[in-house]
Amino acid sequence: MIKTINNFLTDGELKLAQDYWLVREPSLKPCEQCPNSVATYADPLSETFLKIKKQIVEDNVGEPIIPTYSFSRLYYKEGLLAKHSDRPSCEVSVTLNIFGDKEWEISFHKLKDDDSREIDSNDKPISVITKPGDAVVYEGPKYEHWRNPYEGEKCMQVFFHYVRANGPYTAFAIDGRQYFGQTKEDGMKGIWK
Repeated sequence: MIKTINNFLTDGELKLAQDYWLVREPSLKPCEQCPNSVATYADPLSETFLKIKKQIVEDNVGEPIIPTYSFSRLYYKEGLLAKHSDRPSCEVSVTLNIFGDKEWEISFHKLKDDDSREIDSNDKPISVITKPGDAVVYEGPKYEHWRNPYEGEKCMQVFFHYVRANGPYTAFAIDGRQYFGQTKEDGMKGIWK
């Protein structure tokens, strides 16, 4: 399942998010996963959207879901997203375009199954481009996905992750944390003393 959701954010929400991320930019740390980018896990604004936009995602998925976590990344020129598939906490994922000075596609290629992580050669890869405020919902563990190097100057993307409420990954609810907004490191401190 790969679905584009136009107007995922209202005009007011999008303006707020754009202004917020420009204010937040200097405090973001380099992203370990993607070169030429900065990122943060469980940002308060992103965690809020993770919760309040759940119904829109459920309507597109067609079943109840449980939020796990949000992740926010600002890509700079030549930033990219290497080919990968996601962990179980990302059973249902959303990538949301906040802003960018150039269109940038995200590409998907279906996997044979969750265990082998091999590409399904009978399935052709697809690419999607979204405008600011639009999103794509997809099944992170079932698709290898990536972005080629960004040709613009800046592109802000926010990711929301969920598990199916009646699926096999409900133990990943809130991504093992005690509350929304809690960092993964702080959540792990409560588990690993």
